[in-house]
Amino acid sequence: MIRLEKIVKRYGEVEALGLVDLEIRPGESLGIFGHNGSGKTTLLRILVGLSRPSSGTLLFDGSPQRGANGTTYPGKESWRAFHRRLGFMPERIAFHENLTGEQTLAHFARLRGAPRRQALEMLERVGLGEAAKRKLGGYSKGMLQRVNLAQALLGDPRVLILDEPLEGLDPHGVRLFFELLETAGFLGSCPEEGGERTLVVASHRLLKLSDAARRICILSAGKVRALGTAEELRRDAELPVRLIIHPRTDCNGAIESALGELSPASVERDGERLVASVSQAQKMTFISQLNGLGDAILDLRIKEPTLEEVYFEME
Repeated sequence: MIRLEKIVKRYGEVEALGLVDLEIRPGESLGIFGHNGSGKTTLLRILVGLSRPSSGTLLFDGSPQRGANGTTYPGKESWRAFHRRLGFMPERIAFHENLTGEQTLAHFARLRGAPRRQALEMLERVGLGEAAKRKLGGYSKGMLQRVNLAQALLGDPRVLILDEPLEGLDPHGVRLFFELLETAGFLGSCPEEGGERTLVVASHRLLKLSDAARRICILSAGKVRALGTAEELRRDAELPVRLIIHPRTDCNGAIESALGELSPASVERDGERLVASVSQAQKMTFISQLNGLGDAILDLRIKEPTLEEVYFEME
């Protein structure tokens, strides 16, 4: 369990995070989404110990210690235990261009206490086995991003924290990214050995990564604007559901009139289609009432609010 309570981070007069309350549960996948400058990277840096909050409480397992300005922070032993379980992929990492991919991963393996053979194995897993002997100065941006992911997965971590992991990846790289997370036990069911695995991923690419997160945190201007599952966020945003109705040609005018008399809904014409907007609370009632229109409807599609629409509503 990782818990943040009333976390504030200031850089001079600029408040990057303001009274953030967030709980990261063991074994869950949490997506932290927000536009550039929303505070995502600052939050992750605090989570991994690269930055200290200006005030507030950060708790892990173990005994916390009191810091300056009323902060409560994990003690040294708690940090050591956490870092032994942690894999961290920062948004930007400075690799030595004159080292090969294998030499670079061997260096990180040494830091993690992992066997050197894992370096080449991990490069193979991220699709860079053939480039292992090449210097990183000749790698593309997407290849360097895969090296970044590979170093985060070294040592079989139980907690994986990723900052903008899809930047620079082409469609093949994106697909490989999700396959790697699944193979490593961070998506879907956990492997039998090793127990629960926790994933925290921060990005502004909501649609690409929302399926990887069981819970979603929307961050804006350093504050948590929304937190919950995709279904909970859709419900809380109170955005309407759209029903796209294709009526039979000979019933077109009659069905438009009939729709206007059903439970509260606004109906608009879109060419030969009719689009009815109805609240989440009235959705099932409205759909059941459509049964009375019988064969007058050729086709019906239900379009729930997208997570992108929810994001813009809540940010």
